[in-house]
Amino acid sequence: MLRDLKMHLIATQEQIDEFERERALVGTYIDHRYSRDKIDWVLGARAGFNAHVGSSFHLLIPHVNNGYTVNVTDEHQYGIDLARAMINHLEIKHSDLPCIVFRATGKDYYFLKLGHRTKSEFLDIIGRIGDLAVEASINGPRDPIKFRDWVNMQTANFLRREKMLSALRRSLPALTGLVGSVVDVKELV
Repeated sequence: MLRDLKMHLIATQEQIDEFERERALVGTYIDHRYSRDKIDWVLGARAGFNAHVGSSFHLLIPHVNNGYTVNVTDEHQYGIDLARAMINHLEIKHSDLPCIVFRATGKDYYFLKLGHRTKSEFLDIIGRIGDLAVEASINGPRDPIKFRDWVNMQTANFLRREKMLSALRRSLPALTGLVGSVVDVKELV
């Protein structure tokens, strides 16, 4: 799996598409990086996270070489320009950062805002999503494309139940299709 490579930069749309065809939950960690605290939480949790989820959940991190990787080793490799482009595109407010972005379908995304979370809350949420991804890899569809839709449905429904689901208004139709019931804008955080 890509996680085992020392450094694998995912920079083109073709590479992103290939990576997303893996049978795994894929999320992207984005941050404004005003402070190194929260990126340090991610980097500090990496060994435990990788041991927990294996190849069931890939957490991509923007890289300074204008791509994404699962193996950023220090905060100086964090790609703030790429992250800022994604933050602007998704219209995420400063107070909601950092967050983890998941693709619902095509150009529609949903996300988990982490800006107001403590370190223990952050680690708990990541661990619970990790449990969900591992369970999905055991019991989910074998076909990678069907699996991706299914694991994203499971993740979005989990975030919805926990009152942690966020998305753009324009993504509500795709999110409604993903979770299997109408998602009201009032449900989003």
